[in-house]
Amino acid sequence: MKVVRHSTKRAAVCGASLLTLMLAAGQVQAQEAGPDEEAVAVDEIIVTGTSIRGVPPVGSNLIGVSRADVERLGAANTPDILASVPQLNSFNTAPVAASGGFGTFAPGMRGLPSSATLPLMNGHRLVAAAANDTAPDYPLIPALAIERVEVVADGASSIYGSDAVTGVVNFITRRRVDGVEASANYGVGDAYYQGHFGVLAGKTFARGSALVAYQYTQNDSITGGDRDYRTQDFTKQGGLDARAVNCPTPNVLYDTSFYAVYHAAPGLVAGTKNYCDNGAVVDLYPSTELHSLFASGEYLVSDKIRLWGEALYADRHDEMRVGLPVQSVAMSAANPFFRGPAGGAANVAYVLFRPDNIVGADHFINRDDKQVFNGSAGVDFQLAREFELTLGGTFGRTDNDAYIPAINTAAITAAGFGTTAATALDPFGSGTSEAVKQAILANAATAVGITQTMDMASARLSGPLFELPGGTMKIALGAEYRKETFEQRGVVGASPVPEKLDRDISSFYGEIFAPLVSEANALPLVQKLSLSLSGRYDKYGDFGETSNPKVGVNWTPTNGLDLRASYGQSFRAPGMRQIGATVGAYYLDAATSVVGANDPTRGPNQVATIYLLGGNKNLQPEEAETWSLGADWTPSFAPNFKASVTYYNIEYINTIGVPSAAMVFTDPTFSKVIHRDPTPSELQALLAGHVNVNVPSAIPAAVNFLDLRLNNFGMRSTDGLDMFFRYNWPTDFGLVYADLSANYILNYDVKQTPNSAVADSLDLGIPQTTARFTLGADVGAWSVASFVNFRGEYTNNYATPTGVAQYTSSPYVTVDLRVSWTLPDAGWSQGMTASLQVNDLLDETPPYFPATDGIGGAYNPIGRFVALNLRKKF
Repeated sequence: MKVVRHSTKRAAVCGASLLTLMLAAGQVQAQEAGPDEEAVAVDEIIVTGTSIRGVPPVGSNLIGVSRADVERLGAANTPDILASVPQLNSFNTAPVAASGGFGTFAPGMRGLPSSATLPLMNGHRLVAAAANDTAPDYPLIPALAIERVEVVADGASSIYGSDAVTGVVNFITRRRVDGVEASANYGVGDAYYQGHFGVLAGKTFARGSALVAYQYTQNDSITGGDRDYRTQDFTKQGGLDARAVNCPTPNVLYDTSFYAVYHAAPGLVAGTKNYCDNGAVVDLYPSTELHSLFASGEYLVSDKIRLWGEALYADRHDEMRVGLPVQSVAMSAANPFFRGPAGGAANVAYVLFRPDNIVGADHFINRDDKQVFNGSAGVDFQLAREFELTLGGTFGRTDNDAYIPAINTAAITAAGFGTTAATALDPFGSGTSEAVKQAILANAATAVGITQTMDMASARLSGPLFELPGGTMKIALGAEYRKETFEQRGVVGASPVPEKLDRDISSFYGEIFAPLVSEANALPLVQKLSLSLSGRYDKYGDFGETSNPKVGVNWTPTNGLDLRASYGQSFRAPGMRQIGATVGAYYLDAATSVVGANDPTRGPNQVATIYLLGGNKNLQPEEAETWSLGADWTPSFAPNFKASVTYYNIEYINTIGVPSAAMVFTDPTFSKVIHRDPTPSELQALLAGHVNVNVPSAIPAAVNFLDLRLNNFGMRSTDGLDMFFRYNWPTDFGLVYADLSANYILNYDVKQTPNSAVADSLDLGIPQTTARFTLGADVGAWSVASFVNFRGEYTNNYATPTGVAQYTSSPYVTVDLRVSWTLPDAGWSQGMTASLQVNDLLDETPPYFPATDGIGGAYNPIGRFVALNLRKKF
């Protein structure tokens, strides 16, 4: 078993920290002072970022979206809610595909990867739901069932384990509801619609409660051609014309004298080209149909025993139009559909075309069907001395079926050399026979079914240890066992791609909360002082073990001003597929290698290349050190004002990735993955156990072998400020409020390897500022709120005719408006609220950038969206 680097050191830090605090607390206990009753009079619930009931996370910045915020937003689903949080990468965007595929949604935080942020539901881990990844997916909870969303913008692996590197997003559901609530929403945009219907029923009784909620959501897709700001021709701004030459009306290259000249169909005039915008037929936003069902309940068996459980089931169907694979096919003069140049005698034509006539459409449709279940249940035992023992279990399962059509390259190549109308390819018209079309479309698609499961058992003991002068010292100790599986079935083309992986994780954790100073024993400049120490040990069956500590401090120097600080170590375990995915061996001939893998030691005499791609059993966790300083201020002279500022610093190392061939040959970090001219026995050993994709049986003696499997080599370093300001104005006619929430990145540096140069990602696609300003009023039965969403300027490189240049796009600013009316509380309108929402009121055009569809950075392709929402309580 491999041990993670520094894991022993981390374990020692965890243990020493907890022991030191317990000894210090024992000495303080002897002092004569009673506990501060107000300090411990907290609702006994678990808050995100801590394992101790009734205690908020110490030292960390907690960002909340309340039930009232959800209703004010008019959010139809969880992605809509998260799009309102500036610290998340999905801020002011529509939920589009993450690394897991187009059927998933997983936003990162502060510009860091989505895999570094852990989603939870009521504090419980979720099953993976992506086809291409094994990281937890975000829950698709009915909007009526959401009580609030809490975002801990701080490392939290000492509490939750893997993936909580940059933070945690916890969806907390409603627990006690009496009655029935229903909501319906329908909205339209330019060439777009979205609608949802939801219902919730709950009952609270003497010994418990039960709740069930259902929601149906459907939305249309948006294609590139639906948005006139899209473009692929950037020549007017000094860029390239990125339009395709593989078009429905083909271009032809005739090679008669070792050179080729374009001839545009249908006239085949030499030196001319047809151009087309293939992005116009591709979806910017997929169509989705979603059913989600949530149920929860609790029952007091006695004053000492409480049973609880919750379950979420979601059935989701996504469709996304994608571009047809463009073709460059050689045709022989024997092909009956061959067209030669005027006055020429070419024997071979290379036809560049888009196969609309073969497919019968200008696009393919990728389909993804997903059924996801997450359930947790347990029992709480009230023990002596106010201790509580919680025994629980969590089960999750995802069934994912994906279909991705494709073109059979071998069949279309053979058809290019067909000699009869029944066997030949006609790229210029409709002459291709049905038999040839079927052959070109057969045995090419990816059709896979993936099942992922998670089983977890947990035990947690928490309660008060003893009294300190500042209050009650509390502790939580816990253990978890988790088993995850991944199974893939199906084919890619004609090749079966079975894959079966599993892992088991054993974990132990502990946390101590010590209120050292409170109002009862306050000192000058120390009105309150509390300390938290936590640590967690995780042992993985497939790569090793890791230990992660965290310390947090809250300090109130004077009433109205709270200061906080935290330091912690976090990690992200390599995914099961990153470790265990099948490794393929690929071959490039010498001519191709010159372009893709140019070896400077070979000079002009480049050689063939064999390379490996796939999982790596030697991967280690990605690791991070995080620390933060923050202040929360509510001045006595302005009690309706609140300000919060947090400075954060994240050092993220050992990030997992695939090096480019050029990087391998120029960076000494990768010297061990290059094997030049291996002997036959050495080559046999290097290829052993891997799948031969296209490596020929006869291999030249002069060859490069590159191991390009996933590896730990990247580094990211970022720091910045999270800010929140709010002011409420109570008036004679109602309440007026304003708030500002923002994230400002001071630095974001990336090193692809420890030896490579530092790249400033603020100049490579990361916006420096994201912010949301809210101004609203509640006046009687009416509520009005406006929102200004700001994504800062986007800077990145783009290609020019002479090389590469840098371009900075303008900020992306949109305005949203909400107006709601609570109808008279009598008759049919009793308990009814009607609201109108207008997203992107001014229908803002996304900032221009001379590459990538002409759009600078993340944006929302829906544009202006007007929706009516009705909600009623029975």
